[in-house]
Amino acid sequence: MKTRKRKRPGRNRNNLNLVYFAPALLTVANIYFGFVSLNFSIRGKFDMAALSIIFSAIMDLLDGRLARALRLSSPIGRELDSLSDVISFGVAPSLLIYLWGLQYLPKLGFLIAFVYLVGGILRLARFNVLASSGTVARRYFEGLPIPSAAMVPVSIVLYFRQPLDIPLFIPILAGVIFLLPFLMVSRIRYRSFKDINLKSREHYLTVLLFALALSALAAWPRHMIFYLTTAYVVSGPVRALIYILKKKPKEQEHGLQT
Repeated sequence: MKTRKRKRPGRNRNNLNLVYFAPALLTVANIYFGFVSLNFSIRGKFDMAALSIIFSAIMDLLDGRLARALRLSSPIGRELDSLSDVISFGVAPSLLIYLWGLQYLPKLGFLIAFVYLVGGILRLARFNVLASSGTVARRYFEGLPIPSAAMVPVSIVLYFRQPLDIPLFIPILAGVIFLLPFLMVSRIRYRSFKDINLKSREHYLTVLLFALALSALAAWPRHMIFYLTTAYVVSGPVRALIYILKKKPKEQEHGLQT
């Protein structure tokens, strides 16, 4: 008569521990790529610095999704994630864009890079307060998320490679970067895409468009990162403007009726 081998309880326990720490390990990877980006920026390898921030964004996306899927969200994990975002999407992009282009406006460029960093930190602090109170909306972000803001200098560096040799390029660059912290701390809503259910028939078109975007991204990575980032950043103010324009005729009509 054959005897069944007993499973060692230690193996299952080790697997559970590994799963429990998986989101934290992805957050550490986020910090690592942010630190690598700082190193590349200091050495003048701006393309590699920009790519490192993209890897940080991927790690940030994965650790959040994994934590929610495994129901392992915790206050410590949220704080660790925010601190890693300060490095990867605050310090790293501000140093990257300053050394790449804003340094040609020495004092003003340094100030703009610093304002971007402060705006990102304020955005993260507000998000943590809202998350602690349980008032974070699932469908929309309030203000431009800091990873999306970080993609602006990243996409600019990858798209243009070197600052253009035209008189207005650096001032326009400074204006764009200066606008980002105000979008981050604003009340403008941006889609989070967390509500998309891939199993729902209503989101088949969204999935198709996402697949087309990935295909285009694979074919023209530098261009598509720039175009998609620009489209997302502009989408918030455009949505807010459309809402205001729709609201005014209704208020005028209500005023005439009364």
